[in-house]
Amino acid sequence: MSLLRVESLCCTFPNGTRAVQDFDLDLNEGDLVGLIGPDGAGKTTTFRMLMGLKNPTGGRIERAVAPEDTAYVPQTFALSPDLTVEENMQLQARLYAMKSPRARITELLASLELDPFRDRLAGALSGGMKQKLSLCVGLLPHPRLLLLDEPTTGVDPVSRREFWELLHQVHDEGVAILFSTPYMDEAEYAHRMLLMHSGRLLDQGTLESFREKLPGLVLKVTTAHRRQVQEEMKTFNPLDLFGEGEIIRARFPDQPVEPLLAKVSALPGVESALHSEATLEDFFLHSLVQAEEGIHA
Repeated sequence: MSLLRVESLCCTFPNGTRAVQDFDLDLNEGDLVGLIGPDGAGKTTTFRMLMGLKNPTGGRIERAVAPEDTAYVPQTFALSPDLTVEENMQLQARLYAMKSPRARITELLASLELDPFRDRLAGALSGGMKQKLSLCVGLLPHPRLLLLDEPTTGVDPVSRREFWELLHQVHDEGVAILFSTPYMDEAEYAHRMLLMHSGRLLDQGTLESFREKLPGLVLKVTTAHRRQVQEEMKTFNPLDLFGEGEIIRARFPDQPVEPLLAKVSALPGVESALHSEATLEDFFLHSLVQAEEGIHA
């Protein structure tokens, strides 16, 4: 059953900046969908429109789920730092007009391992615990749909892992989830991914479907002389060539892998060259190049 359907959603700011353009989404019961893109891609503006906090300048939003059955956890911590963990929960329960919420509050604090901190001021919590508290508040009214805007940005790796374990438990209980993230590794938790850049959707699908759209041979090259090695690798006619830090990822037309590895490994400055499976980042960068070529065509 569809919970949320969006067609050609647009948002243009008064200064003429197009924050979101022609955004489509069909979110169904049981979905776990990731909206993937860098800062400034338009993710937060999209979430604000989906929640009715900002009016779109074009397109259509159809909601089959009631507002009280939808929870939103914004990117920035939005609870009162001067109230304790339990006081924040009690306040939100009153705002939700919940009757006898104590059992639900106790259940959530225990499940997210916040019970020992129920008397601590929210402003004194770590980044990871603040996100857990925000999730607790979002789950108070037993929502059917949960929207999370970059829920683990600024959270340490251990807390990120714990947070995602909790989200998988929530999803297993039947809650549909739409989350946004700039992290490619985190994006792969999603069953379906929407790739966004500069307000536009580049593509959507699963990691498997993205790999099917990206044929060829991918190499991962390690070198302390990245720029020099990249220039040399261009002479091998790669389909895609991207570098960051000491890592180069290159995609070549299908061919025997060993001769190609030997040629790349022989380049001055190359420390290692390995055959690699295509990653989500490979496909995202490839889609970005294709989009830019289409714009300038």
